[in-house]
Amino acid sequence: MASSRAILYHNFFIMLDAGVPLLKSLRTSSEGLRGKRARAFESMVEIISKGESLAGAMAQFPKVFDRLELMIVDAGETSGELVGAVKGLAEWFSFRDRIRKIIITGLVLPFVIIHAIAFLPSLPFLLFGMISVIEYFQNAFSVLLLFYVPAVIIWGVMKFTPQEGILRKLLDNLVMTIPVLGKGVLLLGLSRYARTFHTLLKAGVPAVGCAEKSTEVTGNTVVRNLVAGAAQSAHEGQLFSDGFSPQLPLEFRESWRIGEETGDLDEVTKRIAEANYERAEYLVKEFCRWVPRIVYFLLILYQALRILQAAPVLVPTV
Repeated sequence: MASSRAILYHNFFIMLDAGVPLLKSLRTSSEGLRGKRARAFESMVEIISKGESLAGAMAQFPKVFDRLELMIVDAGETSGELVGAVKGLAEWFSFRDRIRKIIITGLVLPFVIIHAIAFLPSLPFLLFGMISVIEYFQNAFSVLLLFYVPAVIIWGVMKFTPQEGILRKLLDNLVMTIPVLGKGVLLLGLSRYARTFHTLLKAGVPAVGCAEKSTEVTGNTVVRNLVAGAAQSAHEGQLFSDGFSPQLPLEFRESWRIGEETGDLDEVTKRIAEANYERAEYLVKEFCRWVPRIVYFLLILYQALRILQAAPVLVPTV
């Protein structure tokens, strides 16, 4: 299911593309919103009616709109391509939703199986009175802790680690070393870079500005460093692709170079974004498919050992 932001920008684009005035488009597309986002849109209508730009009104609500939204809307208004900018945002959030869906879908079955592994094996011993209820739940929770403790730690690190600094660099470098997942993160970051570049270019942002701003949304400091040289290369009068790190996939660098040399960078970056997304999607799916299997095996082995240790000896002594 698409997120509220993807739906919001999709509806907003349809209204603007049909020639509906900005304020009416804003009111209509934001119907059904709740909470702080709904309050923000109500205030924005009033702010814009007093002469402020859409980007200016959005900037007054930093907890509602992120940097990418402000950047693209401002570029669209400045260039007179607001409709294209809003369409680009709708596509961006739809893209992000697809990635989240892959991850969540991949976690549902492992979640169910892990709890089954925790509670089912020792259930017969409970039913036949071989262990007490307290022992049963202690056994189950000891298995679940093996899953929940690392999960909470990983979530906390991802959630609260600053976006800049040594801790973020260490975390991002660690992620890149994980087999399969690291390659998926690289391709996903390159897809985000190319997609943002394409969206900004369509919104009328100069190509050098597109490169500078797109670098900020790769989602990983390692990937960001690999593409950061493109903007500097362009400032020096060379091709963007000349500034890409040689550690990047050759296909990515050569495709970008062809787009520059043919003057078709707009469409080429879109194709690069889609191609890298498809490969990243496959790798993330593979990671989500195999890692749970390894976890299942380890948990089953652990549970079997626990049962053997806790179960009473059933064979009578001679």
